[in-house]
Amino acid sequence: MTRPTSTESVYVIDTNILIGFDIWHPFKNCPDFWVKLESAIKDGKVILLDVVVDEVRPYNLGLTKWLKKQKDNGLIIKISDEVREEAVRIDNQYKMINQNTGNSIADTYVIAFALLNGVGIFTRESPRKYSNQLYKIPDVCDKFGIAYKRSPAEIMSFIGINSINYT
Repeated sequence: MTRPTSTESVYVIDTNILIGFDIWHPFKNCPDFWVKLESAIKDGKVILLDVVVDEVRPYNLGLTKWLKKQKDNGLIIKISDEVREEAVRIDNQYKMINQNTGNSIADTYVIAFALLNGVGIFTRESPRKYSNQLYKIPDVCDKFGIAYKRSPAEIMSFIGINSINYT
């Protein structure tokens, strides 16, 4: 995996983006989409973290196979202890993790990685609606000045997809 120059944008991908793209652009119908996403990962424009991969449920068979291929090709980044420690600090400051279910643990790691590495985030999460709700990725990104993209069209354009051919 190569790293883009400092003038190029880099984004770490959230789990909900992968699951959403698997629903919107299934592997059997849109193989070109997944080839483009893999190329963006190889080129270092998109970062895929191990904690994100671990959140994908095994019943997403096509996505699970594709993620295994990325792992076999060495394209998945394992988060560091520094990222883990930063994630704890982030959740202590902006509660994101549901203490009953453990949901959103990976979100804190994605944000910590982005913050420590100066990259943005691709996510489909919306900001929280009420102040008594847990913080969401856009809320915390705004607090730390981390760039994020939520629009699938923007994300697809970023990775070089202007149209999709369905087979």
